[in-house]
Amino acid sequence: QLEAYKMTSRPRGVCLILNNHNFSKAREAVPEPKNMRDRHGTDVDAAALRRVFSKLQFTIAEHRDLTAEEIRKTVNIYQREDHKGKDCFVCCILSHGKRGIIYGVDGQEVPIQELTTSFTGQNCHSLAGKPKVFFVQACQGDACQKGVTIETDSGERDSSVETNARFQLDCIPAEADFLLGMATLQDYVSYRSPRQGTWYIQALCQHLEYSCPRGEDILTILTAVNREVSRKSCKPNAEKQMPQPSFTLRKKLIFPVN
Repeated sequence: QLEAYKMTSRPRGVCLILNNHNFSKAREAVPEPKNMRDRHGTDVDAAALRRVFSKLQFTIAEHRDLTAEEIRKTVNIYQREDHKGKDCFVCCILSHGKRGIIYGVDGQEVPIQELTTSFTGQNCHSLAGKPKVFFVQACQGDACQKGVTIETDSGERDSSVETNARFQLDCIPAEADFLLGMATLQDYVSYRSPRQGTWYIQALCQHLEYSCPRGEDILTILTAVNREVSRKSCKPNAEKQMPQPSFTLRKKLIFPVN
Protein backbone atom coordinates (compact mmCIF):
# COMPACT_ATOMS: atom_id res chain seq x y z
CA GLN A 1 0.00 0.00 0.00
CA LEU A 2 1.47 3.33 -1.09
CA GLU A 3 1.54 5.78 1.79
CA ALA A 4 0.05 9.25 1.46
CA TYR A 5 1.63 12.62 2.12
CA LYS A 6 0.70 14.09 5.49
CA MET A 7 -2.22 16.47 4.90
CA THR A 8 -3.56 17.45 8.31
CA SER A 9 -2.26 20.99 8.94
CA ARG A 10 -4.74 23.87 9.19
CA PRO A 11 -4.43 25.57 6.82
CA ARG A 12 -2.96 22.90 4.52
CA GLY A 13 -0.83 25.61 2.95
CA VAL A 14 -0.99 28.50 0.50
CA CYS A 15 -2.85 28.30 -2.80
CA LEU A 16 -1.22 31.04 -4.88
CA ILE A 17 -3.26 32.14 -7.92
CA LEU A 18 -1.53 34.25 -10.59
CA ASN A 19 -4.38 35.50 -12.76
CA ASN A 20 -3.49 37.47 -15.90
CA HIS A 21 -6.48 38.97 -17.70
CA ASN A 22 -5.59 42.37 -19.17
CA PHE A 23 -2.80 42.28 -21.75
CA SER A 24 -3.07 45.90 -22.97
CA LYS A 25 0.51 46.56 -21.74
CA ALA A 26 1.78 43.77 -23.96
CA ARG A 27 -0.07 45.08 -26.99
CA GLU A 28 1.51 48.51 -26.46
CA ALA A 29 5.01 47.29 -25.60
CA VAL A 30 5.73 44.32 -27.84
CA PRO A 31 6.57 45.34 -31.41
CA GLU A 32 5.61 42.11 -33.17
CA PRO A 33 1.97 41.15 -32.58
CA LYS A 34 1.94 38.20 -30.21
CA ASN A 35 -1.79 37.68 -30.30
CA MET A 36 -2.00 39.00 -26.75
CA ARG A 37 -5.71 39.40 -26.41
CA ASP A 38 -7.29 39.95 -23.03
CA ARG A 39 -8.13 36.61 -21.42
CA HIS A 40 -11.88 36.98 -20.96
CA GLY A 41 -13.25 34.18 -18.79
CA THR A 42 -10.13 33.89 -16.63
CA ASP A 43 -11.98 35.38 -13.63
CA VAL A 44 -14.47 32.51 -13.85
CA ASP A 45 -11.51 30.14 -13.50
CA ALA A 46 -9.98 32.10 -10.62
CA ALA A 47 -13.32 32.08 -8.77
CA ALA A 48 -13.62 28.29 -9.21
CA LEU A 49 -10.07 27.77 -7.91
CA ARG A 50 -10.69 30.04 -4.92
CA ARG A 51 -13.87 28.16 -4.06
CA VAL A 52 -12.39 24.68 -4.33
CA PHE A 53 -9.09 25.30 -2.57
CA SER A 54 -10.83 27.18 0.25
CA LYS A 55 -12.96 24.07 0.78
CA LEU A 56 -9.77 22.01 0.80
CA GLN A 57 -8.50 24.18 3.70
CA PHE A 58 -5.92 26.25 1.79
CA THR A 59 -5.19 29.93 2.35
CA ILE A 60 -5.94 31.70 -0.94
CA ALA A 61 -3.58 34.39 -2.27
CA GLU A 62 -4.66 35.79 -5.65
CA HIS A 63 -2.54 38.26 -7.61
CA ARG A 64 -3.92 39.81 -10.79
CA ASP A 65 -2.45 41.21 -13.99
CA LEU A 66 1.24 40.80 -13.22
CA THR A 67 4.13 41.72 -15.50
CA ALA A 68 6.93 39.16 -15.87
CA GLU A 69 8.96 40.97 -13.22
CA GLU A 70 5.97 41.10 -10.85
CA ILE A 71 5.41 37.35 -11.35
CA ARG A 72 9.02 36.74 -10.28
CA LYS A 73 8.73 39.07 -7.28
CA THR A 74 5.45 37.49 -6.16
CA VAL A 75 6.87 33.97 -6.42
CA ASN A 76 9.95 35.08 -4.46
CA ILE A 77 7.73 36.33 -1.63
CA TYR A 78 6.15 32.88 -1.25
CA GLN A 79 9.48 31.14 -1.72
CA ARG A 80 10.87 33.07 1.26
CA GLU A 81 7.78 32.50 3.39
CA ASP A 82 8.06 29.99 6.23
CA HIS A 83 5.93 26.97 5.28
CA LYS A 84 6.99 25.02 8.38
CA GLY A 85 3.50 24.50 9.80
CA LYS A 86 2.02 23.70 6.38
CA ASP A 87 1.78 20.38 4.55
CA CYS A 88 1.59 21.53 0.93
CA PHE A 89 2.01 24.39 -1.54
CA VAL A 90 -0.24 24.99 -4.56
CA CYS A 91 0.33 27.50 -7.36
CA CYS A 92 -2.21 28.11 -10.16
CA ILE A 93 -1.06 30.13 -13.17
CA LEU A 94 -3.65 31.56 -15.57
CA SER A 95 -2.05 33.40 -18.48
CA HIS A 96 -0.89 33.28 -22.09
CA GLY A 97 2.13 31.08 -22.67
CA LYS A 98 4.32 29.20 -25.12
CA ARG A 99 7.04 26.55 -25.26
CA GLY A 100 7.50 26.00 -21.53
CA ILE A 101 7.01 29.65 -20.63
CA ILE A 102 4.23 31.94 -19.50
CA TYR A 103 3.78 35.60 -20.35
CA GLY A 104 3.46 38.52 -18.00
CA VAL A 105 0.83 41.09 -18.98
CA ASP A 106 3.70 43.13 -20.48
CA GLY A 107 4.37 40.36 -23.02
CA GLN A 108 7.67 39.37 -21.37
CA GLU A 109 8.44 35.70 -20.79
CA VAL A 110 8.91 33.73 -17.57
CA PRO A 111 10.09 30.10 -17.89
CA ILE A 112 7.79 27.72 -16.01
CA GLN A 113 10.87 25.90 -14.73
CA GLU A 114 12.14 29.09 -13.09
CA LEU A 115 8.91 29.27 -11.08
CA THR A 116 8.82 25.60 -10.08
CA THR A 117 12.54 25.50 -9.23
CA SER A 118 12.00 28.35 -6.76
CA PHE A 119 10.35 25.78 -4.48
CA THR A 120 12.93 22.98 -4.47
CA GLY A 121 14.14 21.80 -1.06
CA GLN A 122 17.33 23.77 -1.58
CA ASN A 123 15.55 27.01 -2.49
CA CYS A 124 12.68 26.67 -0.01
CA HIS A 125 13.77 24.55 2.97
CA SER A 126 10.42 24.62 4.74
CA LEU A 127 8.76 22.79 1.78
CA ALA A 128 11.38 20.03 1.54
CA GLY A 129 9.69 16.61 1.41
CA LYS A 130 6.26 18.22 0.99
CA PRO A 131 4.17 18.19 -2.19
CA LYS A 132 4.49 21.24 -4.46
CA VAL A 133 1.61 21.41 -6.93
CA PHE A 134 1.46 23.67 -10.00
CA PHE A 135 -1.52 24.01 -12.34
CA VAL A 136 -0.77 25.96 -15.53
CA GLN A 137 -3.58 27.20 -17.78
CA ALA A 138 -1.74 28.54 -20.83
CA CYS A 139 -1.19 27.28 -24.33
CA GLN A 140 1.91 25.31 -25.12
CA GLY A 141 1.88 25.75 -28.89
CA ASP A 142 -0.20 26.78 -31.84
CA ALA A 143 -0.98 23.38 -33.34
CA CYS A 144 -4.47 21.93 -33.02
CA GLN A 145 -5.26 18.36 -32.08
CA LYS A 146 -7.70 17.02 -34.62
CA GLY A 147 -10.28 14.68 -33.23
CA VAL A 148 -12.71 12.38 -34.92
CA THR A 149 -16.20 13.80 -34.77
CA ILE A 150 -17.59 14.04 -31.27
CA GLU A 151 -20.80 15.86 -30.46
CA THR A 152 -20.11 19.49 -29.84
CA ASP A 153 -20.57 20.99 -26.43
CA SER A 154 -23.07 23.73 -27.09
CA GLY A 155 -22.20 26.78 -25.09
CA GLU A 156 -18.57 26.39 -26.07
CA ARG A 157 -19.06 28.03 -29.45
CA ASP A 158 -17.66 31.27 -28.10
CA SER A 159 -14.37 29.59 -27.23
CA SER A 160 -11.37 31.71 -28.02
CA VAL A 161 -8.18 29.81 -28.73
CA GLU A 162 -5.34 30.81 -26.45
CA THR A 163 -2.60 30.63 -29.01
CA ASN A 164 0.54 30.14 -27.06
CA ALA A 165 3.25 27.22 -26.94
CA ARG A 166 5.60 24.22 -26.49
CA PHE A 167 6.11 22.22 -23.31
CA GLN A 168 9.28 20.36 -22.35
CA LEU A 169 9.37 18.01 -19.41
CA ASP A 170 12.14 20.11 -17.90
CA CYS A 171 9.43 22.41 -16.57
CA ILE A 172 9.67 20.60 -13.25
CA PRO A 173 12.89 20.21 -11.27
CA ALA A 174 14.67 16.85 -11.16
CA GLU A 175 13.63 16.49 -7.56
CA ALA A 176 10.93 14.56 -5.74
CA ASP A 177 7.53 15.84 -4.59
CA PHE A 178 6.52 18.02 -7.56
CA LEU A 179 3.35 17.84 -9.61
CA LEU A 180 2.77 19.98 -12.68
CA GLY A 181 -0.68 19.92 -14.27
CA MET A 182 -0.56 21.50 -17.73
CA ALA A 183 -3.71 22.49 -19.57
CA THR A 184 -2.37 21.06 -22.80
CA LEU A 185 0.31 18.90 -24.40
CA GLN A 186 3.52 20.36 -25.81
CA ASP A 187 2.83 22.31 -29.01
CA TYR A 188 -0.94 22.50 -28.62
CA VAL A 189 -3.45 25.21 -27.90
CA SER A 190 -5.92 25.25 -25.03
CA TYR A 191 -9.44 26.60 -25.09
CA ARG A 192 -11.16 29.29 -23.07
CA SER A 193 -14.78 30.35 -23.12
CA PRO A 194 -15.35 34.00 -22.14
CA ARG A 195 -18.50 32.94 -20.26
CA GLN A 196 -17.51 29.63 -18.74
CA GLY A 197 -13.75 29.77 -18.26
CA THR A 198 -11.27 27.24 -19.60
CA TRP A 199 -12.03 23.60 -20.26
CA TYR A 200 -9.10 22.50 -18.12
CA ILE A 201 -9.54 24.61 -14.98
CA GLN A 202 -13.31 24.08 -14.93
CA ALA A 203 -12.91 20.30 -15.26
CA LEU A 204 -10.13 20.31 -12.66
CA CYS A 205 -12.25 22.20 -10.13
CA GLN A 206 -15.34 20.05 -10.72
CA HIS A 207 -13.37 16.83 -10.26
CA LEU A 208 -11.54 18.09 -7.17
CA GLU A 209 -14.87 19.12 -5.66
CA TYR A 210 -16.46 15.76 -6.44
CA SER A 211 -13.57 13.37 -5.75
CA CYS A 212 -11.63 14.86 -2.82
CA PRO A 213 -14.49 14.17 -0.35
CA ARG A 214 -14.39 10.56 -1.61
CA GLY A 215 -10.70 10.22 -0.76
CA GLU A 216 -9.44 9.98 -4.36
CA ASP A 217 -5.78 10.83 -4.91
CA ILE A 218 -4.72 13.65 -7.23
CA LEU A 219 -3.39 11.44 -10.05
CA THR A 220 -6.70 9.58 -10.26
CA ILE A 221 -8.47 12.95 -10.34
CA LEU A 222 -6.17 14.30 -13.09
CA THR A 223 -6.80 11.16 -15.16
CA ALA A 224 -10.53 11.87 -14.95
CA VAL A 225 -9.83 15.49 -15.96
CA ASN A 226 -7.86 14.21 -18.99
CA ARG A 227 -10.79 12.03 -19.98
CA GLU A 228 -13.29 14.86 -19.73
CA VAL A 229 -11.23 17.52 -21.50
CA SER A 230 -10.18 15.14 -24.29
CA ARG A 231 -13.84 14.44 -25.06
CA LYS A 232 -14.68 18.09 -25.57
CA SER A 233 -14.45 19.93 -28.86
CA CYS A 234 -15.56 23.30 -30.16
CA LYS A 235 -17.24 22.03 -33.30
CA PRO A 236 -17.57 18.86 -35.41
CA ASN A 237 -14.24 17.49 -36.79
CA ALA A 238 -12.68 20.00 -34.50
CA GLU A 239 -9.61 20.75 -32.54
CA LYS A 240 -9.27 18.91 -29.27
CA GLN A 241 -7.24 19.45 -26.16
CA MET A 242 -5.35 16.97 -23.98
CA PRO A 243 -3.99 18.04 -20.60
CA GLN A 244 -0.62 16.72 -19.50
CA PRO A 245 0.33 16.04 -15.88
CA SER A 246 4.02 15.51 -15.03
CA PHE A 247 5.08 14.51 -11.55
CA THR A 248 7.84 13.34 -9.25
CA LEU A 249 5.52 12.52 -6.34
CA ARG A 250 6.71 9.68 -4.08
CA LYS A 251 3.46 9.16 -2.20
CA LYS A 252 -0.25 9.43 -2.81
CA LEU A 253 -1.45 13.01 -2.72
CA ILE A 254 -4.92 13.22 -1.19
CA PHE A 255 -6.65 16.46 -0.19
CA PRO A 256 -9.04 15.67 2.67
CA VAL A 257 -11.98 18.06 2.99
CA ASN A 258 -11.97 18.05 6.81
